[in-house]
Amino acid sequence: MKILVIGGCGFIGFNVFEYLKSKNYGKILIADDLSGESSKKNLKIIKEKHKDINFKKIDISNYITLANLIKKFKPSAILALHGQVAVTKSIKNTKKDLNSNFLSIFNLLECLRKYVPNSVLINLSSNKIYGPINELKILEKKTKYISKNQINEKYPLNFDSPYACSKGAADQYMKIYSKIFNLKTVSLRLSCVYGENQWGTEDQGWISWFIKCAKFKKTIRIFGDGKQVRDVLHVNDLSKLILKLLIKKKTIKGQSFNVGGGKKNALSLLDLISKIEKKLKIKINYSFYNERVGDQKYFVNDLSKIKKITGWRPEVSIDKGISNYIDWIEKNY
Repeated sequence: MKILVIGGCGFIGFNVFEYLKSKNYGKILIADDLSGESSKKNLKIIKEKHKDINFKKIDISNYITLANLIKKFKPSAILALHGQVAVTKSIKNTKKDLNSNFLSIFNLLECLRKYVPNSVLINLSSNKIYGPINELKILEKKTKYISKNQINEKYPLNFDSPYACSKGAADQYMKIYSKIFNLKTVSLRLSCVYGENQWGTEDQGWISWFIKCAKFKKTIRIFGDGKQVRDVLHVNDLSKLILKLLIKKKTIKGQSFNVGGGKKNALSLLDLISKIEKKLKIKINYSFYNERVGDQKYFVNDLSKIKKITGWRPEVSIDKGISNYIDWIEKNY
């Protein structure tokens, strides 16, 4: 199998590439525009570890450039693991967000339809396409919001930020192109993904950002009350899921899946701070600021659909994932 990994030098792309290589799965071409804050660091690591790496620097929002690459490589699978990843940045630069998260996917779908119609395209969407989840019944506790309910794929979509619009439009185009043009497309509506090789920032990657701040004694800025809850997913579990999807590509055509750590891996910002304090045996300084646009008080995925169709389930616990990331931080900073 020939696999084109778009955004293969980003956090998720890097880890998926490494996992596929460890399984000797497919002939891989990485395509990345190297605009991400971590991409140049990750490309250096990849080149040092894999001397035979096949890499192309391209901007896939440029249709002609992308089409030429796909016509030449003829991939049997395309992993769209790229994209602008922060709601805050989508507000500051809406055009860049649109190009990165929607136009790039539209271009990939057109290339799939015209040049490699038997290939499979896997796209990373976001839980942000569901909006603020105001209809969900939640209770406020001392350190977190709680609910008896999880969010499944039938929950109404609600695009309330430029980021949600670009991700949501791409998600829906994936389904429409599968239905109308009989293409093998899959969209993963991700919750918070974390893990090694995530060079987190305040805008994106809150678990890695909090751990880095704690390690280097920086005050953490919390936007909102810190009780917001997410089901967090370790990137190793996501990498295993993507391999399962490649293997089952004929049975997942046109599907959208909610993907996260599930109820067992749900925690709030304040919960995370407490866990880090216990592991590092320190006291973390933090302060509160106004809630951000597009934030959700509670989002925990119902994983029933993805479990039923693929047999996949998260394996890395929060405590294990945090410990692994702390070890990685200590070795790499």
